[in-house]
Amino acid sequence: MGTDRERLIAAEQAPFRTLVRLVERELELASHGLLEELQEAVERTGAYMETLPQPAPDSAVALALRADAIRGRVAIELERSKERISVARAALRRGRRIARKYAAPADSRISTSA
Repeated sequence: MGTDRERLIAAEQAPFRTLVRLVERELELASHGLLEELQEAVERTGAYMETLPQPAPDSAVALALRADAIRGRVAIELERSKERISVARAALRRGRRIARKYAAPADSRISTSA
């Protein structure tokens, strides 16, 4: 009888283990700054989440909470990426401003009369 219960628990948990793997993949992509791939992964995870039973069975609550915690880490990585992009854009604007100051003068004719 114990094995039937264990099989039932394993069957209840299996979809949530898959969810954890999907969200871990999101975290991996976010950590490497692969934003286009991350968007696809998030869409895939969202579609998968719609297939899950709600609320999660008692045996799968810990897995659902783990997936939620990892999703929080994904959000943190996205904020970090956003900050890196913002810093890079500011540096680019600053560089362009400096380059404009050193641009060739509008009238660059050379005088040969001295």
